[in-house]
Amino acid sequence: MPSCRVYSSRFAPAACGALLLLFTGLEACSPKKADDQAATQAPTSAGPDTAATQVPLASDSASTAALPTADSTALSPKFLKGLRDLAGAGAYQVKGKTLVMDAFGSADFPTDLPVGKPVTYTGRQGTHTISLTLTRLNYTSVRFAAELLGGKNSPRQEEGVADLNPGFMMAAEVPEDTESQVSYGASEYMLETPTRNISILVGLGPDADKAELGVYDATGKPVAAWQGVPTLRRLAL
Repeated sequence: MPSCRVYSSRFAPAACGALLLLFTGLEACSPKKADDQAATQAPTSAGPDTAATQVPLASDSASTAALPTADSTALSPKFLKGLRDLAGAGAYQVKGKTLVMDAFGSADFPTDLPVGKPVTYTGRQGTHTISLTLTRLNYTSVRFAAELLGGKNSPRQEEGVADLNPGFMMAAEVPEDTESQVSYGASEYMLETPTRNISILVGLGPDADKAELGVYDATGKPVAAWQGVPTLRRLAL
């Protein structure tokens, strides 16, 4: 099972030192690193995502299980690239909702968010109301829509599809709840575009009612309107 690491977004300049060791190897959302390791995992003809989930470990080729119907879209290409960067020449395998890797053992994909069902988290910061709606698409991707209401430039909106940080294999993120000031375990989903870098944290297990949102420009500087977003909460499903 993954351990925990204190959360600090990869996109914030102050966190570069803390997370550089991890993300230099991952570059999960960046096209800059050549994907020269695809040859270590022979795809099938079922399509790019499905094929990548069917790569067996050399010592256990018979145990690969199909993903549940709800998650039949398998794993996103961005996640798979980051996973190959993380694993090096090692193979990986998906058994149900468990990811198995030669180098790191196994870990369950976060499934606290229901598949295909929008879940909304909300919070207030002064005169601003922030909402974040997440819809899990498969084991590795969530569609998000964030809205900020209140203030002179209201409303502000951000939306897109963010992918699970492959580093969840090694450690959970540990943000601090801005209300209780108690840390909790979370998974990180990321989106990088030419103008925006988005970091979304979703609580694990009993903390699945919490979420964090970070919005940064292309240089990693927090976007002023979204700076200091508090811990967001959802009602019971």
